Amino acid sequence: MKRHWTQNVCILIVLLSLSCATPAAALDLYGFGSYWDKNDVEGSWGAGLGASLPLLIDFIRLDGRIYFFENSDLDTDDSLTLVPVDLGLQVHLFPDADIDPYGLAGISFLYADADKIDVDSTFGAYIGAGLDVKLGIPFFKLFGEALYRFSDIDTALRDDVDVSGFTANVGLKFNF
Repeated sequence: MKRHWTQNVCILIVLLSLSCATPAAALDLYGFGSYWDKNDVEGSWGAGLGASLPLLIDFIRLDGRIYFFENSDLDTDDSLTLVPVDLGLQVHLFPDADIDPYGLAGISFLYADADKIDVDSTFGAYIGAGLDVKLGIPFFKLFGEALYRFSDIDTALRDDVDVSGFTANVGLKFNF
């Protein structure tokens, strides 16, 4: 039931983005470094890429991103690789200001792979806050985010591995 609900939400967000994007939409493309502090496995450093575009008004943006985290140690002398693919919304308070705080929330598909044991990929969710800062250079912004991920993955050896936890992102946005 949970998977059916999440798939419907993903389809709805994609359809809304295709039908509601503003004609002169300002696209953000960005890259970032990230640290994910997970509950049941060791925290790890990673990197990611993303894109966002406004929906109807500049205050609300559709946001999609992909991360890559590897070498989170499981308690079975195994290494876990996680690749979250996020789709969500950002709500910006001052989208045209030099400093722009925003909230973000969405759903994730979490691809999981381990070297020695079988793990299942799963769906999850996230919620957080961020800050865009214009650099004084045309088209570029610095950003930072703190978010909390909610997700469990199933393994062959035990029921669930809780990978929920805080994630911090810092990166550079190209806005055009």
